[in-house]
Amino acid sequence: MKLVADINIPYLKGVLEPFFDKVVYLPGNLINRDTVHNADALLIRTRTHCNANLLEGSTVKFIGSATIGYDHIDTDFCNSRGIEWVNAPGCNSGAVQQWVAASLLHISKTKGINLKDKTLGIVGVGNVGKKVVEVGKALEMKVVCCDPPRKRDELIKEFVDLKTIAQQSDFITLHVPLAYEGVDATYHLIDQEFINQIKKGSILLNSSRGEVVNTQTLIKAIKGKLISAVALDVWESEPDISIELLKQVNIATPHIAGYSLEGKVNGTQMVIDALSRFFNLGIHPWTPEQNPLVKKDLIHNPKSIPEAIEMSYDIMGDDCLLRNTQYQFESIRSDYRFRREFSGFIVNDADESLKERLLKLGFAINNR
Repeated sequence: MKLVADINIPYLKGVLEPFFDKVVYLPGNLINRDTVHNADALLIRTRTHCNANLLEGSTVKFIGSATIGYDHIDTDFCNSRGIEWVNAPGCNSGAVQQWVAASLLHISKTKGINLKDKTLGIVGVGNVGKKVVEVGKALEMKVVCCDPPRKRDELIKEFVDLKTIAQQSDFITLHVPLAYEGVDATYHLIDQEFINQIKKGSILLNSSRGEVVNTQTLIKAIKGKLISAVALDVWESEPDISIELLKQVNIATPHIAGYSLEGKVNGTQMVIDALSRFFNLGIHPWTPEQNPLVKKDLIHNPKSIPEAIEMSYDIMGDDCLLRNTQYQFESIRSDYRFRREFSGFIVNDADESLKERLLKLGFAINNR
C-alpha cells in the first residue's frame, strides 16, 4: 500500500512506515494528481483540495484531514466514489478560543474599551464557538449566539438571527464553516447588507475562513468608520492576501489561530486513529511516543483572567511576524512554532476567586 501525507502534519514520520510499502511526504500544494494516482490513503491539511481534479482515476480509498474544517474536500465526489474521508472536528478549538480571547483583550486595551457588559456576538456555536462563549463569560461580557443549523435542529430558543447579531453586538466573532450554497451558505456572509445593519463602531474578528468576509466591503467599512477595529487570522485568496486590507486591520495573523501544540497533536491523533480503524492497523488509540502534552508550562500568580490570558499568548508577536514578512504567508505557517493553548498551562498561586473561572477556560490549577 502507498500513503501520501502532508509533510507539515506533526509527529507523523515513522508512525505508519511499518504498515505501508511506501510513505511519501510532500508540501500540501505539491500533493497532486500524479503523486496520488496510485496511493491508497492521503493525510492532508487545508492546502490540498480533494476533488475530481485530484482524485479521478486514482486508487485512493481513504482521506484524513488533520483539520477542524473540511471545505477543501469535495465530500459529494468522495461519497460517490466510495472514498472514506474524515476530518478532525474540534482538534484545535482550544487554540482558536485563545486567539479570540487575546484579540478581544488587545483591542479593548488599545481602544480603551471596558469589556464588562459589552455584547459579544458569536456566529457559529460549534466546537470553537462553545469555547468562545466561555471566554465571553469569563470576561463578564454579554453573550449572544447565532447558529441557524443548530437553532433549527435543536430548537434553541436563545439563539438569535444574524441581523440581531449585527444590531446588538459590540464585538462580532465568526466561527462558521465555509459553504458556497444552500440555506446555510456562509460565502460572503459579511457583505454590504450585513454592514448596513451593524451598530456603528462594531469590532469584527474572523478566525473561520477568509471567504466568509467580502474583502472589499470590509475595507470600505473600515475606511468609513462603520467598523472601528478588526482582527483577522483568515483571508480571502490565501496565501495571496490583500495587502490593502492587511494595512487596515488592527490584528493580522497568518491563519495560525488553531496552531497550538495541543491542536496539532489532537489533529494528528484523530486522523491516525481513523486510518488505523479503516485499514485495521491496530494502532489506535495512538499518542506520540514522547507525548509533548504531558509537560505543562507554568503561569505564576495571575491577578486576573485577562492577565492569565495575556501570559499564555502574545498575539502581537504573530501580528508582527506577518506584517514584516507579508509575502511569505505559507512559509510562516509551515515554520510556525506551535504555542501552548490554555490547557497547556498550569497556574500556581491563583486567588481562590479566579480558580473556577480559569478552570472553565481550560487552564490547569496547582492546588498545593
